[in-house]
Amino acid sequence: MKKLLSLCLFFSVVLSGCGFHLQNNTEIPKQFQTMTFYSHDPYGQLSREIKNVLRENNVKLLNSDEKRDFPSLQILNHSITKDTISIYPDGKSAEYQLILIVNAQVIIAGDDIYPLTVKVFRTFFDNPASALAKSTEQNLIEQEMYNQAAKQLIGKLKSISVLDKKPISYDKN
Repeated sequence: MKKLLSLCLFFSVVLSGCGFHLQNNTEIPKQFQTMTFYSHDPYGQLSREIKNVLRENNVKLLNSDEKRDFPSLQILNHSITKDTISIYPDGKSAEYQLILIVNAQVIIAGDDIYPLTVKVFRTFFDNPASALAKSTEQNLIEQEMYNQAAKQLIGKLKSISVLDKKPISYDKN
């Protein structure tokens, strides 16, 4: 029993020492625990994913007509492009690279505007013989890309918090 306990203690020290943390436990800085959210497409898939990720991280979302003293996350635009990577011998596209680009900004009242850009890449094998199945597969891949972009945007809030810290002054006493 003592060996098992000491083994668990050893692995917990090793995992915490290397910076490992569970995937859904993004540390949201305290200044972003309450914020407003704006999007050009408030009911779109990306907006819903971002709101879900914010709620999973216990962020309180305010309505736009409430106080403006809180930070605001604004989605400016997003797009998915489709580039051909490989082709079949008959010249039709066989493999695509899907690229999701999300441009957003965080506005901190009385401070500054911080631009954020997130890019998510995925490959997609197309088969014209099974167009319906491939269309469904592409929709699933795009949904995963929106989810990953939302997690990356929320993760970037931590970097804004680091940038916002005031420099440390050292006393010469």
